[in-house]
Amino acid sequence: MKVFIASLILLGILLLCIGVNYIYINEVFGKMTVLLEEVPEIGSEGCVDAAARLLAYWEPRADIVCLSVPYNAVDRVSEQAALLLSCAECGDIYGFCNARTLLRDAISDMRRLEAFTLGNLL
Repeated sequence: MKVFIASLILLGILLLCIGVNYIYINEVFGKMTVLLEEVPEIGSEGCVDAAARLLAYWEPRADIVCLSVPYNAVDRVSEQAALLLSCAECGDIYGFCNARTLLRDAISDMRRLEAFTLGNLL
């Protein structure tokens, strides 16, 4: 009976950790989406600063997010956020638009990978 109770406690802790992870990941990617939407068009005042804020927000969280999200997805977000800032700094409109689109896609992929579904739990 003690083993059964211990198993139930461990199951509860596991489900609690999954829930906390789900909330944290969705909070980070919700904020990333907002920051990405706040980046104005290239050449606008504040474009470089907004892109720098997005990258500064992401970099310290990438290691924590990498604990549950596959590395290649986290790396894609890091690369596209850095590319967005670089293109904003040098005025490359085509690279900027491409990086913005690919970053938006990478963020949505990561959110999809962390969705609270039975398939992701298994």
